[in-house]
Amino acid sequence: MKASILTFSQTGNTLKTGKSIANGLRNSGVEVDHVDFLRRKKWNPEDSDLIGIGSPVFENRPAEVVTEFLKDSGLDLKGKKAFVFITSGGSPAKSLWHLAQSVSRTGATVIGGIQFRGACTFPTLFGIYPGRPNDEELKQAEAFGRAMAANMMNGAPLPDHYKVDPDSGGGFYDIIGPCLNHAKKITTPLPKNDSEKCDLCGICVNECPTGSISIKDKTVRFQDTCIVCYRCWNVCPKNSISMKFSPGNGLIERLVYSENMERAFGDVKPGEYVGANLYKDVLKRKIKLKYDRKNPTAEYEYK
Repeated sequence: MKASILTFSQTGNTLKTGKSIANGLRNSGVEVDHVDFLRRKKWNPEDSDLIGIGSPVFENRPAEVVTEFLKDSGLDLKGKKAFVFITSGGSPAKSLWHLAQSVSRTGATVIGGIQFRGACTFPTLFGIYPGRPNDEELKQAEAFGRAMAANMMNGAPLPDHYKVDPDSGGGFYDIIGPCLNHAKKITTPLPKNDSEKCDLCGICVNECPTGSISIKDKTVRFQDTCIVCYRCWNVCPKNSISMKFSPGNGLIERLVYSENMERAFGDVKPGEYVGANLYKDVLKRKIKLKYDRKNPTAEYEYK
């Protein structure tokens, strides 16, 4: 029995979840091939029995780079079972279901899914849901992997809470998410690099979750596949990358994803800690994301 997992992770939150699911599968006797989205050209799920797709949530939808890849890949996964998982720094709305729909269009049958909070590092929402997914949630992800294995190997029924429900997570955020995504695309400029400050260390290249940054002729170049997550801006040790936020993706986002709005219209549980929005300190460059080339992280430190 073999499982093949493809995970897109911006800050390591979704990656940690995917690794925990993979551990649960392996501990149950399943061979697992876990591939980073940046290496998706080497992903070969056709010879696997179980397919897993993981994605972060942007503007209440799974990352477009993932759904577009599934749409354009030409994968034929008919007869195969699949599962989906997401992490979200705000209301996920119906993202798990939307991701499941994208996977289903490849011919696979989605048998279950799981979602967790993820620490947010987007500049105007920085600090929301710190430390998530936490150790307890990663244990839950591992248990999810074991449940997937039991279903595949023994036909064990899956618990109801792993069901991907099309009626769950609807409402305000499911409606407004695409509108915010459109506004972000047309109002948010690509990052810019100051060649006088830049020492061509390559950290931005290594940390870009979509591989949209390259160094050519001693110049840092940004491609139009950039999803303006500004991770490069967050990790640059020389502060050579600049950004400019417009009201459409600054003030409006802080209002729409404020704790009061999330509690009123999102899925924040009573007593759940949301965290403080540290955007003022971030924009003043008082906070720096920790850099780990092999394992991107949402951890940060004050200068």
